[in-house]
Amino acid sequence: MTTTTHNAARRPFGAITLGLAVVAGSLGTLAGCRGERSDKPPHQFFPDLDDQMKWKPQSGSEFFANGRTMRQPVAGTVAFGRTSLLFDEPWGETYMSQRAGLLREDDAFYRGVDETGAYLVRMPIAPSRAMVERGMQRFNIYCSACHGYEGDGKGTVGVRWSYAPANFYDPKYRDEKVNTGRDGYIFHVARNGVIGGDGKQKMPGYAHAVNEQDAWAIVSYIRALQVSRLATIDDVPSTEREILERQRAAATPSTTTADASTPTATNGGAK
Repeated sequence: MTTTTHNAARRPFGAITLGLAVVAGSLGTLAGCRGERSDKPPHQFFPDLDDQMKWKPQSGSEFFANGRTMRQPVAGTVAFGRTSLLFDEPWGETYMSQRAGLLREDDAFYRGVDETGAYLVRMPIAPSRAMVERGMQRFNIYCSACHGYEGDGKGTVGVRWSYAPANFYDPKYRDEKVNTGRDGYIFHVARNGVIGGDGKQKMPGYAHAVNEQDAWAIVSYIRALQVSRLATIDDVPSTEREILERQRAAATPSTTTADASTPTATNGGAK
């Protein structure tokens, strides 16, 4: 009887000790989850994709047949991250523009082709002064090194290149009956570059730096260069033509009759 009473008296104490140990262990575990400094790797309670393979831009991969880690979205991919609601208010234009850029459903704007896949003869957006000025800025940054600031193919790098860069005043870049003279073609080249007949890259693409809006701006600026270079005085409106005529007359040195008193070689300077 004495032994039984003694064991019964010890059981509550043992239970309390065990409970305290469990609580202490739990607190220690929680403390380890609170971000205390440690050189040890963190505990992965839910690993998920923490240990997935990491691919950096412009790096190679043996997983894909072409060895490239940078992939085009799978056909039919739906953009995620922007609402699909239509915003009629001006404040929503930015969101709608971002969503359109994610979906890229408009082949004319995003690829420069029509429904048959042919290059567009004319750009799908109306050019404006601001657009041409933006195109001039982008052209001077990315295109002038080879094509020259005037678009004649005589840029600092272009004149030293192994082959002549495009001269945009060449008729083939103005004839809409051929691909090279169409707005969609110039847009495509600005974004994707040119592959020669031998399969080698003759011109690199600038899609990494020039988005679709800026590519069309560059096209509008090239067209402006062509018009300004090939236009005549008769193409200028009459009101502005008069101003240009006066400026040209003022810049032309006038021819005056020599003063009779000026010594000449024929008379030895005699009066």
